[in-house]
Amino acid sequence: MNKRVLTVVFLFSVLPAVSDAQQVLKDLRSLRVEAEDWCTRYDRDTYPYPRSIEAAIIRSQGGLFSPYDQTCFSSPLQSDVEHIVAIAEAHASGMCGRSKREKAQFASDLVNLTLATPELNRGQKIAKDAAEWLPAANRCWYAAQIVAVKKKYRLSVDKKERQALTRILRHCRAVEMEIPACATK
Repeated sequence: MNKRVLTVVFLFSVLPAVSDAQQVLKDLRSLRVEAEDWCTRYDRDTYPYPRSIEAAIIRSQGGLFSPYDQTCFSSPLQSDVEHIVAIAEAHASGMCGRSKREKAQFASDLVNLTLATPELNRGQKIAKDAAEWLPAANRCWYAAQIVAVKKKYRLSVDKKERQALTRILRHCRAVEMEIPACATK
């Protein structure tokens, strides 16, 4: 597989990427820091999303690839739909007390969805947060997405997760996703 990376840069101002990373750090500091709380029994079936969402993810991220390891796929059948903030993690961070409608909205939100290889999704990342797992590629983008999702859904972070996200974001010059060259062909 070709793992060359194409970085897309948009010039909106003199230092847009730094400003973005700084804003994400501010947003991270605004999140509640709380221990995980399983306020209700976790049932994956209460977080439904349509399988057809995969086509929307491909359009949204600009290709059929995993941003976590820059793997390109020749078919959607080779990939898994992956929740950036894992559903079990979200459940323990405040989604557990939400309505069925809010849970379904969370599970189908393109801000929180990407693609991953089945081995990575099911065998490595599973339901881990940023303190427990980080991708090989696109760490700044990944951290920024976690913060955006947790802010949007008013979810908490635990102390270790906040520390891990802070460590990542302090070293980010940009928070945009790097798209692998194989996805741009």
